[in-house]
Amino acid sequence: MPIPPDPADLYPDVASHASLRAALHAVSEGCLATASMRSSESEPLTHVSVDCPLPHRNPLLISAWVHERRWSIRGTDSFQDLELVGGRAEQLKVVAAAALAWHNGEPLDALQQAAPFAHLSGRFEVPDLDPARLTASEWQHLRTEANELDYPWDPPIKP
Repeated sequence: MPIPPDPADLYPDVASHASLRAALHAVSEGCLATASMRSSESEPLTHVSVDCPLPHRNPLLISAWVHERRWSIRGTDSFQDLELVGGRAEQLKVVAAAALAWHNGEPLDALQQAAPFAHLSGRFEVPDLDPARLTASEWQHLRTEANELDYPWDPPIKP
């Protein structure tokens, strides 16, 4: 396996700000100025988390890829740490849009509108942890996942 390039070489714009956190602040043109974001102490150029005011959401995790210039996001619920939203993007500005929507506690569909690269897992948020709604959310995720599989002989499963 080849040795990954130095993150400063792969992400010179991020390196010029000294951290992914600062680079996100810059590309958001001040919109993330009040966002609570934490950079990784060991890898500040490649990892940051963005807090959300909603108690049923964990911080949004943003990571830079090590072998090519691209970012990933992952947003999970705080009860089971199951993915609500994920995605991969090549432009830092759209990652900043997703971070802002997460930070503002926007509904998941609004986050996807702000950052079209974001992929909704099919799970919906269950702030009150109602067991019936948690089960329904997981079933919706499984149906979404099944619909995304390429089975040319089967019709799509209706959610």
